[in-house]
Amino acid sequence: MALMDQYALDIWRLGSHGQAPPPAPGSHEARLLRAWWVARREARQEFGSGGGGAADRPAAPSAGPRADGDGASRTAPRPLRRRTRRA
Repeated sequence: MALMDQYALDIWRLGSHGQAPPPAPGSHEARLLRAWWVARREARQEFGSGGGGAADRPAAPSAGPRADGDGASRTAPRPLRRRTRRA
């Protein structure tokens, strides 16, 4: 059953029982995202991370020589992968 078919069935069923119809599919998503964004912003402020971006993050480890002195970098370069051509 398609989404709009289910919605039409719900409208008919609730209308026959004298109840209010359900909201249209997708009509509440903007409010839901806004509420999530506000809650996340308030949580960041409460825990001290003001959302300042890179200034709030810990510094990344340097890629200099290792502490054991062998001179190798901490991160090895990733091998290159060949892209496969798709038909």
